[in-house]
Amino acid sequence: MTESAEHQFLSQCVTTTLSRLSATNLYAYVEAERRKFDFACELLRDWSRPLVGQTLWNHTAGVDKDLRTMLLDPDAEVCAYVARDTVKARRLLSEAIKDFRSGASPVAPHRLRVFWVPQDFDADIEDQRMVVQEMLHESISRDILMNVVFGNLTREDARFFIRTGGLPGLHLTVLHAISTQQKQYSRPRELAEALNVSQGAIRDRLVRLLGCGFLAQFGGGTTLTRATPKGRVFLDLCSELWKQHSSGNRVGDETLQILRLLDMRYAPSAIERSRASLHLAGPLLTEVPEMATGRLLATIEAASERWGINFDRIDHIVGESEKPVEAWESLPGQIVRRLRNESDLY
Repeated sequence: MTESAEHQFLSQCVTTTLSRLSATNLYAYVEAERRKFDFACELLRDWSRPLVGQTLWNHTAGVDKDLRTMLLDPDAEVCAYVARDTVKARRLLSEAIKDFRSGASPVAPHRLRVFWVPQDFDADIEDQRMVVQEMLHESISRDILMNVVFGNLTREDARFFIRTGGLPGLHLTVLHAISTQQKQYSRPRELAEALNVSQGAIRDRLVRLLGCGFLAQFGGGTTLTRATPKGRVFLDLCSELWKQHSSGNRVGDETLQILRLLDMRYAPSAIERSRASLHLAGPLLTEVPEMATGRLLATIEAASERWGINFDRIDHIVGESEKPVEAWESLPGQIVRRLRNESDLY
């Protein structure tokens, strides 16, 4: 069956967006063989995430087949579905997902990311193409990138980090040390000695970084920690922002998009004001989008000057055991699923 102009355009929009945003160097985009899918690629960030996708436009009856093709693929970790927004399509999709969840098929419906497109979209009209392309660019960057590839990095995570007061740059330096050291786990005493600060200051920063979700703690309440995927992404965002700012060139559109998704805006004039008040914290210093970005850049500068952190290149230490069993399944969901599996053995 010949694909419509809308079908072809929408399929291309997904891969174009993912390829374009990889210019931030926060992840790598690699084209993949389409096989039986409308589009396919690999997103490389700490580990490889194969993405496959289908586009639904005219053939509404194919919803069940599309979902089975994607969700039963053993290699797919992200299943993107771009669909025409009709009542019939939504009903069929809802019914198919319910069947998957209630059935015994070895699938994980949470891998599915659905992107609805207005049903009256006409790919032959330039203005409509621009509107739909921007709409998909926004939803794909928020959902697939921020929520999946970047470990659910949010505005609140960034603000919680930026609000840290006290010794400028120490919290960023602690995150960098834990993420890049050969020894995967760290204790306050070891970090305090390495950074020449008190253990109390390290403990305060560890609590802050744990609150951001940039670190994870293990050991039954002890202070063994490691950087999370979200923490590593944030470090790499700091690196990209610092390199583009320091070069004197314009910050790239792709980086500005990631900042915008975190409710941050780049304004060089805000950096000087942020630098002078970096030891303080308050709504005017951290909630205004321009000041939030200025404060982050001033923090990077402080970490670089005092502890010699090189933000031109960050070599993370990523353990093979870090990849979760189900990359986007909630922890409670994983526990319930494992208990069910174990109960089936008895």
